[in-house]
Amino acid sequence: MIVRPVGDTAELAMQVDHAEVAGQLAAAWGGPHVPALEPRDSVITAVRLHDIGWRHWEAAAHLNPDTGRPANFLDVMIDEHLRLYRLGIEEVAAVDDYAGMLVSMHAAGIYTGRYGTQPAMLLTRAPDVQSLVDDFIGEQEARYGAVQDGLGVSDEELWRNFLLLQVFDRLSLRICLGDPAGMGPMEIVLPADRTLTITRDGSDCERLDPWPFVADELTVAVPWRTVPLAGYADDAALQTAIAAAAVEDRTTTLRPV
Repeated sequence: MIVRPVGDTAELAMQVDHAEVAGQLAAAWGGPHVPALEPRDSVITAVRLHDIGWRHWEAAAHLNPDTGRPANFLDVMIDEHLRLYRLGIEEVAAVDDYAGMLVSMHAAGIYTGRYGTQPAMLLTRAPDVQSLVDDFIGEQEARYGAVQDGLGVSDEELWRNFLLLQVFDRLSLRICLGDPAGMGPMEIVLPADRTLTITRDGSDCERLDPWPFVADELTVAVPWRTVPLAGYADDAALQTAIAAAAVEDRTTTLRPV
């Protein structure tokens, strides 16, 4: 769950909705200035389902025990974080082995600064249980490495598609106002040592260079819920507030520079 404090309220975007936005971006991807998705269907499946494990947590969201506010996804207790990613990886792998491989690598990357491509990506509670994190990284590296060998996927192909999954994840997080880098000008690593540059143009437009989509512009909608920022007696009170909150679709339009 992405939590954006606004005054005395919290605006919430669900991880599963963020992943759906990322999937829409992947489905729209193409053109002469960016690498193709190959194998396309498996990459799109990985993108669309990369946070599917979060649906278990979002069905019964929790408060941040340090603040009493709705817990942002980066602040969830690490044992729960790891459980959710393991559930999600199993669900994706049951659909598509290749997609499961990418989601497994993505999950390990969450705890490694996206394998060095976003060092500022930090989970606030991870250092407190570093041994659990290290075990998870080793577990996933063994897992996706075994699938890679079994499918005959080259290191170059795996890295390319991992990077593309990070592009869709980060661009969607930005649209959902949840990237830890904030809303200033942003550069996201592309394959072949290139970068995708993103700049905000007003309140509802992003400019991208190079332009990565087939259409001349692209508009996506994010479902948002608004709940009180504080004052909850317990997790159940937060869950009641989320269930009662109206859902408001907010659109962002992507255009070339």
